[in-house]
Amino acid sequence: MTLSFNERQVLERIFLGEAPSRTEMAHSLGLTGASLTRIVTRLLEAGLIEEKAVRTGQQGQPRRVISIVPRQHFSAGVNFSRRQVQVALIDLAGTIIGTEQVPITEAMPGPIVAATQVGLSSLLQSNNLNHSDLVGFGVSVPGNFGRDANDFRAHELFPQIEGLSFADDLTAMFEAQVFFENDGACAALGEHMFGVGKGVGHLFMIHIGHGFGGGGILAGRLFRGANGNACLPGPIFPIGGPRPSGQDLLDTLARQGFSGLELTDAELGGDAVRVHLLEWIERAGEQIGRAALIISGLFDPEMILIGGRLPGWINEALAQRAGQVAAAAPGPSRGLSSAALVASRLGQSAGAVGAASLPLFAKYFSGATNDAFSNYRNGRRLFGSIQG
Repeated sequence: MTLSFNERQVLERIFLGEAPSRTEMAHSLGLTGASLTRIVTRLLEAGLIEEKAVRTGQQGQPRRVISIVPRQHFSAGVNFSRRQVQVALIDLAGTIIGTEQVPITEAMPGPIVAATQVGLSSLLQSNNLNHSDLVGFGVSVPGNFGRDANDFRAHELFPQIEGLSFADDLTAMFEAQVFFENDGACAALGEHMFGVGKGVGHLFMIHIGHGFGGGGILAGRLFRGANGNACLPGPIFPIGGPRPSGQDLLDTLARQGFSGLELTDAELGGDAVRVHLLEWIERAGEQIGRAALIISGLFDPEMILIGGRLPGWINEALAQRAGQVAAAAPGPSRGLSSAALVASRLGQSAGAVGAASLPLFAKYFSGATNDAFSNYRNGRRLFGSIQG
């Protein structure tokens, strides 16, 4: 079923719970009652929404409330590090059905694809679902897209996936469409749809993986830029110097005798590394606070989220320290303050949840339509004229 822009707007309002009644939706979207009735009828017939009577008092007619049909219209996504593949399963009603972590020995195409199959199969079987029940599948990849249609530049720690070498093998697993986005963009979308930034029209995500990346939601759209590489704050702190990245943290700990760690390792929460970790958080938090002033001035977001591959408590500590630094400094312009800094509540699941959000966003949300200002789409640069 292909939805029109107005149908997507109505479905999105229902998803966010902002206008559950017909009267409220018609008023907020500027639609006539007749137009809204046609849209709601079509969405009801498609099995996307349901309408129930809710009695709020002892007298009068019950209020009819519209909501997304739960446990229907599923999507899945994958995110991986050097030692782990994480798969997430979500539904259109806004529920994270589950996540699965599958260990890998190396981030090679074969192990990544095999672990994805294992994790997804486990999630589908435990929920009595099949591949055919998926609207689509999303893949969060560490790296950036080049100007050529097949040019994917992987993060230097993942040279084996250069050019999306595993893309065909993953795509062959699904009947539905497979989407590819860089990990910062996926994390930003996941927060916008399922996290603390749900429904926030303008947000910036500082994504701390092995690098110092990011993603942005502007006016409800995933902001991709000309080639799919927008919102990358890494150059603020060049490679080679101290920077608030995951690899910088691992290098810092290695210099203190804790070598061989990965960002997903449980040892990061241990007492042995804690004093060194707190020192890094102090320095990295100050750097993020300075970056937040630049981001606020460039994008004017409602909030700046901090998340990625680090454990949740580290994100909380970074957000607190960065907030202190930003609040104490002059704003990005006279009379303006830095945007609020908030830690991700999705934690280390943000990447996989964000990847799983890609198909739902593309198929059902208004922010995915009429993308006429970008010649980038789904991990590829379009040749010729810009297409909407």
